Amino acid sequence: MSDVITSNVSAKLDGLRQRFREKAVHEFEVLCSIGQAVASQTADCEQLAHADHSLHRLAGSAGTFGFSSLGEEARRLELLVKPAVDLCKTGADSGLANLDDEMARDFGQRLQSLQDFLDAGGEPTTRVVAKPPESASNEPLVLVIEPDAAQADNLVSGLGLYGYRVQLVEDLQQWQAGSAPTPPLVIVRDQVFLAGGGRLNETFADLPIVCIGATDCYRHRYALANEGADAFFCEPLNLPLFANHLDNLLTDRADAESGRVLIVDDDQELMEHYSLVLSAGGIRVKTVIGDPGLLLPALSEFRPDILLMDLQMEDISGMALARMLRFEPEWLSLPIIYLSAESDRERQLEALARGGDDFLTKPLSDSFLLRTIRVRCYRAKQLNNLVSRDSMTGLLKHSLVKSEAASEHARCERMGYDSAIAMLDLDHFKRVNDSHGHRAGDVVIKGLANLLRRRLRKTDVIGRYGGEEFMVVLPDCPMGQAELLLNDVCKDFSKIAFEGKSGEFNVSLSVGLASLASYGHPEEAIEAADRALYERKRSGRNGVTVAFQ
Repeated sequence: MSDVITSNVSAKLDGLRQRFREKAVHEFEVLCSIGQAVASQTADCEQLAHADHSLHRLAGSAGTFGFSSLGEEARRLELLVKPAVDLCKTGADSGLANLDDEMARDFGQRLQSLQDFLDAGGEPTTRVVAKPPESASNEPLVLVIEPDAAQADNLVSGLGLYGYRVQLVEDLQQWQAGSAPTPPLVIVRDQVFLAGGGRLNETFADLPIVCIGATDCYRHRYALANEGADAFFCEPLNLPLFANHLDNLLTDRADAESGRVLIVDDDQELMEHYSLVLSAGGIRVKTVIGDPGLLLPALSEFRPDILLMDLQMEDISGMALARMLRFEPEWLSLPIIYLSAESDRERQLEALARGGDDFLTKPLSDSFLLRTIRVRCYRAKQLNNLVSRDSMTGLLKHSLVKSEAASEHARCERMGYDSAIAMLDLDHFKRVNDSHGHRAGDVVIKGLANLLRRRLRKTDVIGRYGGEEFMVVLPDCPMGQAELLLNDVCKDFSKIAFEGKSGEFNVSLSVGLASLASYGHPEEAIEAADRALYERKRSGRNGVTVAFQ
């Protein structure tokens, strides 16, 4: 992320810190008044409940804004007043029976002294680590370190068919001398990698490093693994398998660094702080504050990977909200993470037993929050993919891609734009299985899935419809643009050389295309695209036929 963007995030965090300070000063005036009432044994239950809630919020948020001593003192005072508040809940006129005169005076005086902890100041304990902005292109840039010019040319042309852009250098020094952005993946000649003595791992920390070479034995593979390589492919390269593995590495890395989080909290500044930190780290965030009635609509609209929720909000119990969500089968598998200043382990376990999945205790550092949320989102997406994704290709399953088509049809009607839907089918696929074996056929199917992911837009929806048939939904895409795009896919796919029992072979692709907005029901558009597909099969295959009403 650029220094300008990073500075912008830091400035916003500084602004939130100042807002926290100003609100704390106002809250201390109220707490000071309550402290005087407690010291004189005249505080009522309403005042004690207000003090308890305010102290709970301060205990959870002060450390985040750099006032850790204030947060620790607020937590100690919260624990002191808790028995009095609990007594009030039994119907007692006052909870002060649990506090003798000396304890009440001490508590009241300490409430009045909270301002001193704020005046002592402090600095935020962490800085924002911003994630670089993603390229708008769906064609990832990979760095290839290859001193052999002929091998380098083969890699560039071969990977280009799968939608990869390649930056080619002979050695690490050549790349360091330039000003190119850091790539998401590095392909390097094995001998260059081993000769580097770990310098590539230091330079490309946390990036997948794939080695290629002609030597294939246990010692060589172990040496590469010991130096930190993530994968090794022996030459001559089986390009479809190689591209498939690259795609898996990139998808896995993207999933590990992204996610969607819905935050529910009653502390505006703290929630905005979390939102800024997570957003800067590549996490998409939506927030709900003030009205828990907005939670269900927000869940349905945003579809988060995880729900991050405060355990104790004013007049609202996080545990009750979690149990309410579990009433709906749709949200039974949604991970719910409580984020609270509650440190009592029994209370935490009780919360987990009532619909929660994990518990994070406030305050926590920004870096710990980001790492934890990334891991949780990644795991949630993995589990969701087991249910929603085809195991061979990683594409949406039949029922889900049809559901996406129906949703897009509804958006077309609502927004007044056109979208395209396409049915794709591999030509003469039975011959591939008969002549080259089912394993080769699986490689062909994976190869098309990978090509579609790279060639199509990030907004496009791709699904495996069944066998060798695929469905693609292209939102807000005119028919002419969709036809050109899919014709390019057909041309590139037909150039890919696959390896089979009988040697190298090529496979072509037929596509039927229809306009979603031209039909009154999504099923009618799917049927029209299917008819166009079989018209393409009858008229020569290897291309696109557009359905007309």
